Amino acid sequence: MLWYYYSKPINYAFHDLTVNKVVPPAAAQLLGLSKKFVEIPRRTASAKAIDISYERLERSIGLLSYFAGDEDQPTPSKLRLNSTFRPCPPFEICDRLGTFEKKLQELFRQPSRINSNLLPFQRQLLDELRHHPTVMIVDSDKGLGPVAVEYNRYVLDALKHLNDPKTYQRLTDAEATAAKTHNFNAVWDWTNKHRRVLSDDNVNYIRDALKNNDDPFGYFYTLYKLHKNPISTRPVNSDCNSLLFPLGKWVDEQLQPVAQAQLTWFRDSFSLKKCLDKRTVQPNMSLFTYDAVSMYTNIDTDACIDIMSKYLRDNASRFSYDAEALIDAIVIVMRNNICNFGDIIQRQIKGIAMGMPPAPDIANVFVGIQEDWLVPKWKAICVPFLNRFIDDGFGVWVHNADADEDLRLWNQFKDDVNSHHGLEWEFSDLSDEVVFLDMRISIKNGKYETSLFAKPLALHLYLPPHSAHPPGCTVGLVMGNVLRIYQLCSREQDVERELRVFYQRLRDRGHQDSSLLPLFKKAVANAIDYINTPDEVRQRKRLEEEAEAKRRVFLHLRYHPAQPSSREIQQLWHETVFHPSGRKPLNHLNAGHGVKVPIDKLVIAYSRAPNLGNRFSYRNISDRKGPKVSSFLG
Repeated sequence: MLWYYYSKPINYAFHDLTVNKVVPPAAAQLLGLSKKFVEIPRRTASAKAIDISYERLERSIGLLSYFAGDEDQPTPSKLRLNSTFRPCPPFEICDRLGTFEKKLQELFRQPSRINSNLLPFQRQLLDELRHHPTVMIVDSDKGLGPVAVEYNRYVLDALKHLNDPKTYQRLTDAEATAAKTHNFNAVWDWTNKHRRVLSDDNVNYIRDALKNNDDPFGYFYTLYKLHKNPISTRPVNSDCNSLLFPLGKWVDEQLQPVAQAQLTWFRDSFSLKKCLDKRTVQPNMSLFTYDAVSMYTNIDTDACIDIMSKYLRDNASRFSYDAEALIDAIVIVMRNNICNFGDIIQRQIKGIAMGMPPAPDIANVFVGIQEDWLVPKWKAICVPFLNRFIDDGFGVWVHNADADEDLRLWNQFKDDVNSHHGLEWEFSDLSDEVVFLDMRISIKNGKYETSLFAKPLALHLYLPPHSAHPPGCTVGLVMGNVLRIYQLCSREQDVERELRVFYQRLRDRGHQDSSLLPLFKKAVANAIDYINTPDEVRQRKRLEEEAEAKRRVFLHLRYHPAQPSSREIQQLWHETVFHPSGRKPLNHLNAGHGVKVPIDKLVIAYSRAPNLGNRFSYRNISDRKGPKVSSFLG
């Protein structure tokens, strides 16, 4: 329990939306750890778990040896079944691996128990809150932290969406059974109809998912928009096991290049800032943002299908997809989305559900088709720059010298944006400073300046050091966020301020100066080096790293702080497999057909045990104690 004295957080917090604040104040000591916090598993890895990890490693080594020399083959679709082909590595490698396996089992020995990294009262609270009859622990929109809310309120807030007859239709048990059969047949028949243009991998992947499906529909849940006044919720459909999911993944794979080719598309905040840094600012310029009101559920399904069908047919040769197969798949996904919520089942009859794989791409392309005429028109008048990240947009406005004409143009521009089949967009005022995504963008001294922005309600619940995560998670957190600070802050004083704030937030989460200081020094040096590296050099390094990644093998283990460290495993790998004393290095051995074994490195790929978010999962509330959802329908 030494962590309790030396590394416990001091900024425990959560959002309590319950009436009269019925959740015990002590709950902050648990929920304030963050939903990513992982309790230490009660036992270390078993001999069986090590056997499974080793067999997976042995197979990957066999595959790399067998296919040595074919590394430049095109990357196959991710939508394929895992192969069961298991070639045996060359004899010399098998001999080394046998030694490695034996000593690996010796290294892990007998599984042992270890004390929890939760205090007794925290473990008791975890059990009580997970099974509380009237209170739920749910998620907030924008990652603002865990939320406690009464079960009744949660259900009623969700039903505000599901009771909208323009968007959802309630199904009887008989209708749901018929819909299950229909969805299965629709997807299966689609693979038959378009078999000629589909790869064997894609067909086998989709059909296998259908045949092994035991959960035909998605699950409806909501995120609380704490940053809105009044507080509202965002509807989400988690359909990762539904009958439509594999087809949705295929649509997503096909549509991604199309979505990324739209006029206002940009990848992330970094690419937006990079673009702004190259642009000049005129004295009569202002900034604005705009965001769609409930974009996903307000998309007109019929209009979306009609407009996208014509666009996809017209651009098939440009993107190399089969238009009819893609259009048919989009129709199936958009017209047959069904979700569970407790003991009721709903069909979405308008729009596309957030949470389905192709939803962002469908929304992007649907709006992007409108922008094909809107952007050129207004670029020639007074909007020289317009970017959009799904339902959030940013633009630059050039004022007309005549104030009345300027206002008329501004209103006309908003009307044009809002003229796309019922989608409604809300605009900020024209200003010299706006907040967009995670940045504050302003016009100062004749140029664009950016700095970081965080919503006031954000709790900044970074992982505390006693969470059962691999040490590399903290390294990645610091390295990544320091680089983000350097990339997104224009002014040196903003960089220094954000570094101090980030450092203090980590200290508030229990991290110590002795570990943070050297890590921050390394992160700052890395960020400065990255910022000063030309793009072409970065690209060359990226390609080199991709080539190196193809020459790695992975030992997959669930992390446990009481198990042998990755350093010990790497040393064992080096001594028994990669370069045993007096023998050739692994990558100097013959793979069996005139080429060397293409393996340079072993990576210890850690997975984690269930975190608090998993333990408090509310994706499926059908088994909760208390009144059924149907009892709230009146």
